[in-house]
Amino acid sequence: MGFIFIVTLYFQFLKGYGPLETGVRLLPVATMVAITSVLGTALAVRAGTKLVVAGGMVSLAAGLIWTSSASASTSYLRIAGQMVLIGAGIGLTSAPATESIMGAVSRARAGIGSAINDATRILGATLGVAVIGSIYASLYASRLTDSLTAGVPNAVASTAQRSVGEAFGAATSLQAGGHADLARALHDAATTAFFHGFQAACLVAAAVSAVGAILAAALIPAQPPRECIGEVELKPVQLTRAAAE
Repeated sequence: MGFIFIVTLYFQFLKGYGPLETGVRLLPVATMVAITSVLGTALAVRAGTKLVVAGGMVSLAAGLIWTSSASASTSYLRIAGQMVLIGAGIGLTSAPATESIMGAVSRARAGIGSAINDATRILGATLGVAVIGSIYASLYASRLTDSLTAGVPNAVASTAQRSVGEAFGAATSLQAGGHADLARALHDAATTAFFHGFQAACLVAAAVSAVGAILAAALIPAQPPRECIGEVELKPVQLTRAAAE
């Protein structure tokens, strides 16, 4: 989810795509998640949940590392390849991991298991956006401050530090006001600062995914435990004499 957040900024501001165009170009992630979620479940039955989930996390980490090398001139075909790896990693991880969680609880507690699974997924997504977004934003602002020329007005610099979109907007205003050199300098500085934060955010996400792969290989059972699925918890019931009769 952190990747989806920052790659949306990349598509809209560095590539100049509109909101709809950006959504369409994110389809490789969604498509691969759908395909590999089905394949991942089938593979887990044959090869084991441990191997498939760890492999999915490795795929996710590899895709994020590859994405960190993106620049303003990177072709969409290359970006689509990166998103294929990321989407495949998500799909291979999510379905077998869910199966492992649900296989570890009895039918009587299936609702609890499902709720915990959903809660951890939502928590992870929220932390992903918060942590990865914060890393990107802080590094972007820091690099932009160091890169701006002395001629940029303080008010413009303050506006540009909020986001790359505001920086490009300020550069356009400077261009319209006849300050072409300052506009170009601000645009170039904002672009450099964006990719500084973008690269670091992708690498942090990749590191987390790599740690997840190691933990999955170490802790997840090779196959989902099945002995609990058929259990039904029976509590002793004391019958009154009248009810017994």
